[in-house]
Amino acid sequence: MKAIAVTDQAAGTAGMKLTERPEPQAAINDVVVQVHASGFVPTELMWPSTWTDRVHRDRTPSIPGHELAGVVTALGYGTTGLSVGQRVFGLADWYRDGTLAEYLAMEARNLAPL
Repeated sequence: MKAIAVTDQAAGTAGMKLTERPEPQAAINDVVVQVHASGFVPTELMWPSTWTDRVHRDRTPSIPGHELAGVVTALGYGTTGLSVGQRVFGLADWYRDGTLAEYLAMEARNLAPL
């Protein structure tokens, strides 16, 4: 899939590059969303969560963006309340890859029907 990734915090938005990344897989309680609309603010590139995970391990290259609207394409084990083909909107976790991609795996609890 195509995604905009960042690898160099000092480069700012100039360091954002269109790349090819593997399609995400839905973990337990996750869904995969085909992203139709995404939000991004340049200050995300200064947030520690863009560059590290919750235990401070480097997670570059990172995909920024957190707001989205799209369609559910897959459900992880145990996921309830949403269905494949459903239109949704939500806010992605700061410590996971973001919404500047064709697809995003995220926790179902962070989405609502659109």
